[in-house]
This record gives sequence, structure tokens and C-alpha cells, in this order.
Amino acid sequence: MVQEITSVEKFLVLSGGSAQYYFEQNNEKTLQGRLNAGDNFGGISILLNDAVAIRTLKVLEDSVFLSLDAGIFLKTCTEFEEFKTFFTSAFGRLMLNKSYAGIIARQIKDREFNLPFFNQPISAIFRPNIVSCPHGATISEAAQRMAKNNSGSIFIKDEKGKVDAIITDADLIKSTITEGLDVEHPASAIVSSPLVSVPADSQVFEAFITMIREDKKHLAVSSKTNDIIGTISDKDLIAAQANSTYLLIKTIKSAKNVDQLENMHAKMALMLLDPIRNGANPEYITRLITSFSDAILDKVIEFSIAKLGSPPCKFAFMIMGSEGRGEQTLISDQDNGIIYQDLENEKDRENASEYFDKLAELVCNQLDTAGYKFCTGECMAKNPKWCQPLLNWKKYFYNWIYQGSNEDLLNASIFFDFRGVWGDLELTNQLKSFLLDCVQKRAGFLRHLAENALYFKPPIGLFGKLVVESDGEHKDAFNIKSAMQPIVDLARVYSLKHGIVQTNTLTRLFRLYTKNVFTNKQYIDLVQSYNYVMHLRFLRQITTIIDEEKQPDNYINPNNLSYLDKAMLKEVFKKIEQLQKSLQAEFIGTA
Repeated sequence: MVQEITSVEKFLVLSGGSAQYYFEQNNEKTLQGRLNAGDNFGGISILLNDAVAIRTLKVLEDSVFLSLDAGIFLKTCTEFEEFKTFFTSAFGRLMLNKSYAGIIARQIKDREFNLPFFNQPISAIFRPNIVSCPHGATISEAAQRMAKNNSGSIFIKDEKGKVDAIITDADLIKSTITEGLDVEHPASAIVSSPLVSVPADSQVFEAFITMIREDKKHLAVSSKTNDIIGTISDKDLIAAQANSTYLLIKTIKSAKNVDQLENMHAKMALMLLDPIRNGANPEYITRLITSFSDAILDKVIEFSIAKLGSPPCKFAFMIMGSEGRGEQTLISDQDNGIIYQDLENEKDRENASEYFDKLAELVCNQLDTAGYKFCTGECMAKNPKWCQPLLNWKKYFYNWIYQGSNEDLLNASIFFDFRGVWGDLELTNQLKSFLLDCVQKRAGFLRHLAENALYFKPPIGLFGKLVVESDGEHKDAFNIKSAMQPIVDLARVYSLKHGIVQTNTLTRLFRLYTKNVFTNKQYIDLVQSYNYVMHLRFLRQITTIIDEEKQPDNYINPNNLSYLDKAMLKEVFKKIEQLQKSLQAEFIGTA
């Protein structure tokens, strides 16, 4: 049986002999394993992949298989849930492996070639400038021309001035560094052969497929008269997909007034639809969103200061919650504050308070114009409570840590994920140091924080069934944001205990892993679980925007999920439950 080719007509159990199974990714065999007597093959393919082999099976010796017709196997799975769960749960565990995830991602991408990006002509993204050298040029001369033109390739022209070959930067490295070829040798000795070209009026999809088929990273682009008019590289394809991001951020940075930023957040959401649906790494998506949001914030603060005049003292604008962690999604409201320098003179304090209250009002209002909604809980700088000098911010954290109830801490949890984004960041650094110092001196605080971290439970019942809302607007659905909250909370608690200043969840997990707080397996489980659930969250938000034409939300109906997604979610939630038990045992003392 061959992966993604062979139709699986029977469920197989190896009776005698041996066989090998493996996945193929990027022409490499991964996740190799052996079937021994009693092992089975084909069940997952029948259940979850439309009866097409999800991995390759190769018999190593004369072997005997017991078989069950695929139809009978499916009927048995339908009638006996435990029988079906045996296969789906096992596969769910394996799916958390990156290689499995990569296979699925590739399958998704293979079905998404109708995207606007792949349908546009090559002429829209290729490099029309031709860097070339004559046939008799040396390697050194070719390299110098490439460097001068900042090009990753150069064409070689024959005696008649016609392009007949190409040299890439990879060819230069291989010949001179790896093979030690003298740079005064003829450049024609190291050309990539043969020269492969694509018409400028063909689709980007054609260039993409040609690169894969011919195993090339650079293609020549030809005109209607078959003349070579430029090049296109794999880097160009990658850059072009992100180009809309680049252009949008460039538009933000060049804005002259706040009107030019109106509803910019909605444009960002539309820009990310294709990457998300193509299975882009959630970390990559959140980094894009963070870069985008930071660019808007920089601009509105710039506009606001230009209107009010220079600030009377040092200050920093900080953001909290998902913004502070760099984990924003397509649902974004404001969680921010202003921290400014402590002043001794009462008049100076009054002037500073008046100025920064006005600044906060302007900044928050302009962020709203750009599409970042006001926080319903008023955790914003425009609320005077969150626009204060450093000393007052220290008092807030002191009271939360030494005197706060569990409810107080639950409401204040977003403040423990703050980061400075504009101004004198030494102020936010001082506040961070104060916070960590207080945490170390107040042992009971972490117990309270851990108790709050256990407040959000994965939505899975005693018998492995996903738990959903029983009534209301989101009846029969569960909140995917709440489902992943335990990972965020767990990372926060352990990071505060171990003095980690970073706020991003994945960064926190990595730092904790390097400190041996988590084992390698625990770390991998947490990262893969977080990324998988975040990906589902992004997909749900896209569905509400595009298909339902509503504001994005985080509610997923399990009935709309595949067997595969349900199996994986159950495995993820089980892992989260296990880690919550460990958290409870360490910080609370009961398991």
C-alpha cells in the first residue's frame, strides 16, 4: 500500500511474518515502524481518510494477514464506540507529532491551490531585471555582478547574446566553498543544468509546481516570444504570500492622520485568511498580528503626542493580556495602560496626570477607530485607574500579591502578562523586577494563582465526550479560548515562580524547559497542544467572518469537526488535565 495513493479495501491484522510502515515527507521516510504478529493496519485510513492509505506499508518477508472488509469494519465502528475509540485515540496521540501534522498540512495545501495567490500571473511577482554575464566570464566576475545587483542568480549568455544557462547562489557556494574550485575558473563550469523556464503570463501555481517537479529553486521567466525577461525564485513565492502583510504595515507607517487607519484591523483579518486556511504555524500568525498591532499603536501614539505636545516626563505605554503575550487573534479589544515617572513636586504631578489622561484618551479612541474595540471591563489607559505613576503601579501589584483574594487575582490576571511597547521601557522593566521580587517573597501568592489556573477545565467529560453549552446563544458548542486557557495559566504560574520575565506563552514554556521544569515530553506535548488548539481557534474565527458573515467568535460545535479533529482534541484535553493535576500537586498539595 502506498501513502495517499492506494485505496484501503480491507482492515488487516498481521498473523505471521513482518512488515514496515512509514510516512513520506519531502521525499524522506519518517515515523518508520514495524508490524509484528498481532499488529493491525488500515483502520485509521478507513475511518479518517476516506479509505485512502495514510501511510505506506511494505512487506519485508513472506507474511500472512487476516483481513476484514472495510464495510464490515466501518459498521463495527458505528455499532461499538469503544472499538472505534481504540483506533481514533491512538491516532490522536500520534497526530501530536510534528511529522503527522506536516502530512495533514500538506494535504490541506494540496487542496487549496485555487487561492487568489496561486491564480495570479507570474508577471505580478517575478523579477524583471536580468543580471547576466557573457559565456567567458569567470566565477569571480559572476559573483561580483550578483552581489552588485543583490541577486540570488545570474544568467549566462552565449556568443549571440542569448540566455542559455543560470548560476544560483547555491551553485557558487557549492563550487567554491564545498568543492574548493578556483574563482578564476569559467562561470559556465558551474551552471545549473538544464535551464528551466515558465511563461510570464502563466499562473503562480505553474511556477510552484514546476519548482517541485524539476527540483529547482530558481526559474527563468519567458515572454510570449520565448525571450528570457527575468527570474522567479522560491524566496519570491514565499515573499509574495507575505507581501500583503508588508504592504499593509508599510501603509500604516506612512499614514499621515488617524483617518487613514480607520478599520485597519478588519483589513488585517482579511489578509490572514489564506495563511490560516493553508495551515500556517499559529505562532507565525500571532507574530504577524503582533507586528501589525504594534505598528498601529506606534502610529496613534505618534499622532497623539504631535497633537498634545511633548510629555512632561518619562513614560511608557504598556499592553496586557493576549496583547502583552503577543498572542492576539482575529478578535481584539484593548488591554493597555500608561506608566510614568514618579515626581516629587505636587504641581509637576498634577501636570503629568492631566497630560497623560489626555494622551490615554486620544490613544484609546484612535485605536478604536483603527478597529481595536474598547475593553468592556475598562482595562484601558483611558480609565484613570490604569494611567498612573510607577509608585502607584507598584502598589497595585503589591496589593494583588499580598492581599488579593482569588477573585481579585482572577480579574487581575491580564496585568501579570504586561509588556512595554512605547516610550521609556526602563519604567516597565522596573515594574517587572518589582513584581518578580514580590512573588518570591510571598509564597502563598502562587498557591492562589494556581487555584485560579485550575478554574478553567478542558471541556471533556468522564467518558471522553466533549462537553458543550446546554443552552443560550452558543448551545451545543464549547469555547475553544477557554479550552486552551489552562496552558496559558500554567505557563504564567511556573514562569512567575522561576523568575522568567518573558510573557509569550511559547517563550515561557521554552524557558521553563531549559530550566528543567518540564521534561522534554511535557514540553513537546504543551507546545504541540497549544499550536493545534490555536489553529482550530483561528479557523473558527475565519468561519464566522467569511462563511457566517458575523463578528468572529471562539465557539466550536463538535458536530462540525472531523473524526480526526475530535480525536486530537480529546488527546490534547487529556494531556492538559494531566498537567493541571501536576500543577495542583505542586502548588496546592492535593491531587
